Amino acid sequence: MIRNIRKNLKKDSESYFVVTRSGRRVEENNYKLKQDAEYRAEKLIQMIREYSPHEKNSVSIVHTSEPRKIR
Repeated sequence: MIRNIRKNLKKDSESYFVVTRSGRRVEENNYKLKQDAEYRAEKLIQMIREYSPHEKNSVSIVHTSEPRKIR
């Protein structure tokens, strides 16, 4: 299960989706569509399950208007 987090979301600004692991950004890509972010997160979870199964719940998607603030 992928956690969805809302952070720094502003009404009048464009919103983005950022894939994170343990609260840290996994890549520099920002996704405009939630489906794209979910696809990337699922691929990441598959890879994590192979190497570190106990950490599979560490992946989340952050919905934000300020993606540069997600480190």
